Amino acid sequence: MIQSGADTRFMAAALAFGRRGLGLCAPNPAVGALIVKDGAILARGWTKPGGRPHAETEALHEAGAQARARPFT
Repeated sequence: MIQSGADTRFMAAALAFGRRGLGLCAPNPAVGALIVKDGAILARGWTKPGGRPHAETEALHEAGAQARARPFT
């Protein structure tokens, strides 16, 4: 799979959000998640202190109905 410059920027942003949980979310890893559609970030999340809720859950919750529209990356 070939990554675009946008993919690289979105991954960097997800990693940055994940760093917000470093040292705070054990026993889970520090994770960042983005919901992206048509090159725009619809929602974001990171694993909260104590390891819950997970980053993906937070991003999906923030995106709401937009997360159910396809296609997205």
